[in-house]
Amino acid sequence: MIATEAATGTFRERPVSPKGGSTASSESSVEASMKYIPQGKDDEKELLKAIGLKSTEELFSNIPSQLRIKKPLDYPRAQSEIEIRQTFENLSKLSPVPSVSFAGCGVYSHYIPSIVPQIQGRSEFATAYTPYQPEISQGLLQAIFEYQTLACQLTECELSNASVYDGATALAEGVLMALRLKKKSEGKILVSQSIHPFYQEVLRSYCTVFEDRIQMLPLEGDVLSLKALEQNIESADVVVTQSPNIFGVIENYSAVSKLVKNSKAFWVTSTMEPFAWGVLRGPGAFGAHIVTGEGQSFGNAAYLGGSSFGIFATRNEYLRNLPGRLVGETVDQKNRRSYVLTFATREQFIRRDKATSNICTNQNLNMLAGLIHLATLGKKGFREVAVQNLSRSEYLKNKIRSETKLKVSSAATFNEFTIESREDASRIVEAGTQQGFIPGVALGSLRSEWSKKLSIHANELHDLEQMNSLVRFLKSYE
Repeated sequence: MIATEAATGTFRERPVSPKGGSTASSESSVEASMKYIPQGKDDEKELLKAIGLKSTEELFSNIPSQLRIKKPLDYPRAQSEIEIRQTFENLSKLSPVPSVSFAGCGVYSHYIPSIVPQIQGRSEFATAYTPYQPEISQGLLQAIFEYQTLACQLTECELSNASVYDGATALAEGVLMALRLKKKSEGKILVSQSIHPFYQEVLRSYCTVFEDRIQMLPLEGDVLSLKALEQNIESADVVVTQSPNIFGVIENYSAVSKLVKNSKAFWVTSTMEPFAWGVLRGPGAFGAHIVTGEGQSFGNAAYLGGSSFGIFATRNEYLRNLPGRLVGETVDQKNRRSYVLTFATREQFIRRDKATSNICTNQNLNMLAGLIHLATLGKKGFREVAVQNLSRSEYLKNKIRSETKLKVSSAATFNEFTIESREDASRIVEAGTQQGFIPGVALGSLRSEWSKKLSIHANELHDLEQMNSLVRFLKSYE
């Protein structure tokens, strides 16, 4: 046990015996007080004496004079805690919070139960490091193991890792893994144009060495051209798809599955909105070899694009090529259930070109939020949220179609769809923002040819009045 006492303006540790008395034998060690305030002049003298110097100036004597600042930095004066809070409160008023947002396009707002931050915020979970020492990390390791179990159930795959950075890097890691399994042969990497452009950028960054092998597959409307896939799949090593895609459209995975099964290509999938798996089969059910996704929707708020974590699942036969971390269940010396990092050592991830991944950690804290959210919802609650997302977006889609002359996507979508207007969609977003809400995402910011497309996202947070107000607003852009 540790007790603290205030003494001469500092806090000191004092070991306490089980009966409440101080442990005299430890007195010498506790004199090194644990301070929470800056050092005073006496402290500076003591430190300089300990390292054999006469002044602080002498401490920095090795820094060339031309590189040293000759005058005090132009910092504002120190503020009290009250003043600092007032300063930030004033800054927050510079960016008004919109009353409602219909923006999605890869980052989605969902209701997060209060139990999520309550448990996630416990200090024992707050570590940025991978739990290499199982004897002191059983709680975190079990949480990761339970997450892996749920990830397998959602994706309908046999194996999941302990999460990677985000959906885009998960997809890129999936393609690299597929190339390792294909022994880096000379086939094409077929990538659907319906994949979010940001994901495409990350994929190209990861696969710079294979840049000449990447072939973009054209679209038919807002979905992947199955004809183009069929024409090119015989010469392909990897096929890369995303569903729901950048337009919120659900790709025809049954058709893609038939083409992949009749080829030698590995199929890597991506999902930006994993709540879609509450109403759709997981890609593993269609035969996808590697399933990746963005986990931000689970337990993580949409703060400036994050926090997030990447979902990565595959088949048991590819276990040795799995990137990132894997937690397994075992028993200890007393035959009690326990958990360990398994089938890989840390050294495996720092072997450069021979590594299965250069990811030396995982998104523990963000993944934990996702796990708590999913466990709180349960199987029935998860499907209910997914159904609410689908029904509300369908209501809004049909409302816009029936009450405006705007062109609305006719394809099957989940909780996101696109409309087209006669003018640049960015003007619609700007006008809505000036009125205190965000009507969607102007896809022209991603690709110039999509300049008149507006992506609209609706979920369990949007009520009828908010959606009807959006329709009334959009009527002026017919």
